[in-house]
Amino acid sequence: MLFNSFQYWIFFFIVAALFYSVPFRFGKILLLLASYVFYMWWDPRFIVLILTSTVVDYYLGIFLETATGRRRKLLLVVSLVVNLGILGFFKYYDFFASSLAALLHVSESSVVLRIILPIGVSFYTFASLSYTIDVYWGKMKAVRNLIDYASFIAFFPHLIAGPIIRARQFISQIQHWRRPAAIIVQSGIILVLSGLIKKMVFADRFAVVSDGYFNDPTAHPGWLAAWSGCIAFSMQVFFDFSGYTDIARGCAKLLGFEFPLNFARPLLSRNPRDFWRRWHMTLSSWVRDYLFIPLGGARKGSLVLYRNLLVVMVLVGLWHGASWTFVIWGAYQGMLLVGYRFFDEATAGTMISEVMKKRCFVPLSVMLMFASFVIGMPFVRAKTLQASGYVFSGLFGFHPVTGEFLLTTGTIVLIFISLFLAVAQERTQFIDRLALQPARVQVPAYVCAFLALELFPATGQVPFVYFQF
Repeated sequence: MLFNSFQYWIFFFIVAALFYSVPFRFGKILLLLASYVFYMWWDPRFIVLILTSTVVDYYLGIFLETATGRRRKLLLVVSLVVNLGILGFFKYYDFFASSLAALLHVSESSVVLRIILPIGVSFYTFASLSYTIDVYWGKMKAVRNLIDYASFIAFFPHLIAGPIIRARQFISQIQHWRRPAAIIVQSGIILVLSGLIKKMVFADRFAVVSDGYFNDPTAHPGWLAAWSGCIAFSMQVFFDFSGYTDIARGCAKLLGFEFPLNFARPLLSRNPRDFWRRWHMTLSSWVRDYLFIPLGGARKGSLVLYRNLLVVMVLVGLWHGASWTFVIWGAYQGMLLVGYRFFDEATAGTMISEVMKKRCFVPLSVMLMFASFVIGMPFVRAKTLQASGYVFSGLFGFHPVTGEFLLTTGTIVLIFISLFLAVAQERTQFIDRLALQPARVQVPAYVCAFLALELFPATGQVPFVYFQF
């Protein structure tokens, strides 16, 4: 069930109506069962994976709390092996097997299994791992109620594509649940409408351009085509994923739960570090806390810091997709972070540093950061390494022709509208404040949102981009 389908909203309204019509001790069981139904809608076979991860980590958490010494470490290793084993086999076995077959010059068909990727496996695996690691580190107590823990793993608004929720963020909410106040419900409705507009009016229109280009880049040679196709996909992936998380956060609010913010206008970022503080924030914070800091973070000097940034970002790239294109994209993002850190340290206290802090420099730094984001898109969207290289070479003018500009007037208008709204939200938080406004302000806003969804959606139903991750 897609968030932008009638199926989903029929499902959601039935679940919400039943949930609020029974006492919460029964309501949370209903939510858990609904979450399993939601997941099995895609493929019932893979519910076994969620159940396995849930049961294993639930009992490991209890054992971890009382265990000591080597036994405690062994229990954590078991959790890591089970969770990363599930993720590794289903997501990465075919990738590594085909790469090894190519290296050894053996038939790929003899080692590749053509494994179907379970939807959302990257997200619920990270959520489950955060729990056992936090219990191991003593940051939270083990959960004693299996229904509470299973609900944390499977809660349907975040199950498929995040945001990545941590146990200590969610468990306390389900243990001390209260009916949401009217202002929370209003805020949830606003988030849902905002997410639907981002997806159906913005992302899906950019998808028409990006799909037309990336489905066959060789049919559109030239730097103009390459830049316009990559810009279209950059806008698509932002509105698509931020729209999904807005809907997820809105649905959670309507059921009385709070999810963390996942996007904070990342396309207004001024540098790579700022970008990763604004883009997919729950992934960035997860990687920081469970990978970057344990590796040594920035505590052991610049060389170790640069190494850690590169290692972590390559793993982030691999988390996004099991292919060499994503490894290259992760390495590219790591080099951007390392390059920025080096430049920032080298220019600290100089005139260059002072100039870069001035407000007049902000538009240029935002444009440079956006351009660096766009340059990485061939490795995210192109289907093969060869196609990625072709698009990448086009961005830098290595094609013999100029090419055609693929962005339509409508998509260009959407870019300027999104820029205006992003700057307005950055300065005034007008969307967040809408729930506080009186009915005479809210009602026209809702009417405009519904009109936009009715009059300006793209043709057809486009799946969410992050479902493949």
